[in-house]
Amino acid sequence: MNQDSALDEPVVQRRPGGRTADVTRRINVAMIELLSEGGLEACTFQNVAARAGVERSTLYRRNVDRWQTIVDAIIDMADQMTATFDTGSLRGDLAKTLSSLVGVLNSPVGPSLMEIAGALQSGVAPGQAERFWQSRRQQLAPMFEAAIERGELPADVDCDRLFAMAAGPIYFWKFVASRPLTDRWIRGVVDQVCNSYGVPK
Repeated sequence: MNQDSALDEPVVQRRPGGRTADVTRRINVAMIELLSEGGLEACTFQNVAARAGVERSTLYRRNVDRWQTIVDAIIDMADQMTATFDTGSLRGDLAKTLSSLVGVLNSPVGPSLMEIAGALQSGVAPGQAERFWQSRRQQLAPMFEAAIERGELPADVDCDRLFAMAAGPIYFWKFVASRPLTDRWIRGVVDQVCNSYGVPK
């Protein structure tokens, strides 16, 4: 291969990727907007295609049904909202992570996320709930890895169980008890969880 062709090749490879990424972004944004405005009922391929400015055939080529597209958009939203917090402690990182979760649940898309969770648990789209949780695991992993490196948690800690203990009360407090989720309340949950795992203050 000569030098000119070597220089040309990356340009050819990048252009399709850029277009694909733009289409993906527009589809994800359209899906979240529709979920926020009209819930699951609004999230037909026809509506998503019109909002995103793409053909319905584009959606069908990507996924066999709307559920894969819905979960794709939620995973993308979670990626956007999830930051690798570095407060220097698990207590601080976990508090910021839970506050970010509360922000999403309090946003217009929050009720639709619970509607989706219920539908997925009913078996409407096998494997999609597991796909979302695997993605969430990867997003949360740096927080737990840092805590293990600092000696706050043992290397064999069950991260899923720990996070369930922290996030579970949020869903109960908001969607069952219908109580406000304040920063003080979140800190209380974090302290209870961390104390139960022997995390130093």
